[in-house]
Amino acid sequence: MQWVACQNFHHRSALMQGWGVALLLVACALWVWLAFLPAGQADAYCYRTVSNCELITAWPEQLTILAVSAPLSVLGSALLVGGSVRRQTSAHVLQVIEMQKSQDRARGK
Repeated sequence: MQWVACQNFHHRSALMQGWGVALLLVACALWVWLAFLPAGQADAYCYRTVSNCELITAWPEQLTILAVSAPLSVLGSALLVGGSVRRQTSAHVLQVIEMQKSQDRARGK
C-alpha cells in the first residue's frame, strides 16, 4: 500500500511539473510575440526634414499580451518548482525510511 501511495504522489508531482512547463512555454511564446510585435509594424510616421520615425504602436494589444503572459510565467514557475520540491522531498523521505529500516535490520530488531 505504501508504494501505491508513493507512486500516486509522484504522479501528481509530475503532473504539477508538466503543467508548469506547459504554462512557461505558453508564456515564452507570448513574450516572443510581444518582442516581435513592434518590428512587424510597417506603418511609421516620418518627419520630412528629420530622419526620425515614430512607430504607430498598438499599445492595447501589447499591454494585453503582457498582462496575460506575466501571470502565466509566475504560475508556471510556481507549479514547476512546487512539483520539483515535492518529488525531491518524497525521494529524501523514502531514503531516510530505507536507511532506518536497514539500521534496524543490522541491529537485529
